[in-house]
Amino acid sequence: MKRIYQLILVGLAVVYLNQSGKAQVEPGSYGYYQDALRFSQQSTFGTARFQAIGGAGSVLGGDLGAAILNPAGLGMFNRSQFVFTPSLTFKSYDTEFNDRNIRNEDTRLSVANFGLALNFNKGDLEPGSWRGGTLAFTYNRVNSFNQGLIYSGYNGNSSIIDAMLNRADGFFPEELRGIEQVGYDHYLINPVPGAEDIYVSFVEGFPTQQERISKQGRMDQFNVSFGGNFDDKVYLGGGFGFTSTDYSYSRVYTETFEDPAISSFQIDERLDVTGSGINMNLGVIVKPTNYMRVGASITTPTWYNFSEEGDVIYNTEYNNYDVSNFTDDSGNRLILEDTVLNSLETSTDIYFSDYNIRTPMKFNAGVAFFIGKNGFITADVEHLNYSNSHVSSLDFNPESDNSTIGNIYQSTTNVRIGGEYRYNIFRFRLGYASIGDPYKSQFDGLDRSRSIVSGGVGMNIGKYFVDLTMSQTAYKDSFTSYTFVDGSGPTAITDHKLTNASLTFGLNF
Repeated sequence: MKRIYQLILVGLAVVYLNQSGKAQVEPGSYGYYQDALRFSQQSTFGTARFQAIGGAGSVLGGDLGAAILNPAGLGMFNRSQFVFTPSLTFKSYDTEFNDRNIRNEDTRLSVANFGLALNFNKGDLEPGSWRGGTLAFTYNRVNSFNQGLIYSGYNGNSSIIDAMLNRADGFFPEELRGIEQVGYDHYLINPVPGAEDIYVSFVEGFPTQQERISKQGRMDQFNVSFGGNFDDKVYLGGGFGFTSTDYSYSRVYTETFEDPAISSFQIDERLDVTGSGINMNLGVIVKPTNYMRVGASITTPTWYNFSEEGDVIYNTEYNNYDVSNFTDDSGNRLILEDTVLNSLETSTDIYFSDYNIRTPMKFNAGVAFFIGKNGFITADVEHLNYSNSHVSSLDFNPESDNSTIGNIYQSTTNVRIGGEYRYNIFRFRLGYASIGDPYKSQFDGLDRSRSIVSGGVGMNIGKYFVDLTMSQTAYKDSFTSYTFVDGSGPTAITDHKLTNASLTFGLNF
């Protein structure tokens, strides 16, 4: 923190920095643009076999993990099947904050997938182009939000009080909103007598900042799908997806000072969101030869309904500070009240709201080449446009959030490739996926694209089969503790590495 005149200069000068950031996140946005992305993205899902080949199995058929992508593959089943896939995920997060690197780790056990396929194929001697089909019921854990981060460091550049001063500049006390209003209520920023749209602070020195962020939750999808077979050459399928989402977020941000007036300032924030949604998908697979398959599918937007509740608690611990000691260079008091500050705590009311999100439509195309009975190589390309997400509600005006969605998100093309080699009853698999960055490059310059490397082995003895897969997902993300008017602020960059082990047990009947 700076002295009074320094605080004023920073509050004025920072407005002119990085003006592009100011235009990206629209004023008045509540943050639902973040939900639009969060509930549109999916992580690695499906059976262990499907995960092992990088999720590139949309045209292979005969795999219940792929039904969520292209249900036409269900038409290639020639018998009924049940699968069950437990999964163990090891997560590590390396966070760089204020030139300090801190690692956090987490381990979770979950059910990644299970499914039942009921086959209704015709007998080999029955005439007709229609050869039957398969009805499938599948469950997939399509995303996990579990994350725990703690990072801290000394910030020799700014405090959240600087942001309060910057954001309050030019507004009278009764016009203040957000964090600047909290600063005013807690005496952290104070209007100058006779010029009440200019603010100063008695806090001196720079703080040590600590952030503790905890995210919990999951996104599950249950699909009812059917795929049919025409002459063992053309396969058509369709289905409905029913999603269920549970997300909770808590954040504790603390600044501690070596200052005679103040010990600490803390924000304790909580948010709980639950929701459900529905989508549909249609797909086709064509087998021009026994050695090649091509296909395409489309997944409609998921139409979500969400309910949320949350609150925020603010606490400031003073050192028995008498505000009469806060004067300008001429000895004039800058706070005209007579009060001694100790512990101040305020909180928002618990707020409730209902809102809807429409996620982007997805287009997927795939191809597979078979090397006799020795294995295959397959690839998928998926396209979606995150800027087409949309928020609606009767409880608040989402116009600014929707404008922000168009400002900061973009279309992405995701590429997946995989292969399998078969030796007797054994299967050996490798895969790779490149998931595009949903943010426009001018947002903050951070590349948030994801890479997934996977491999696995399997054993098929006819009626029973078992598959084991290991995959690792790597990507970067960021979190800004507080922002100035121009959108800048102290930012933590986190390297995510998610190592997943999945084991599928299967039964053919």
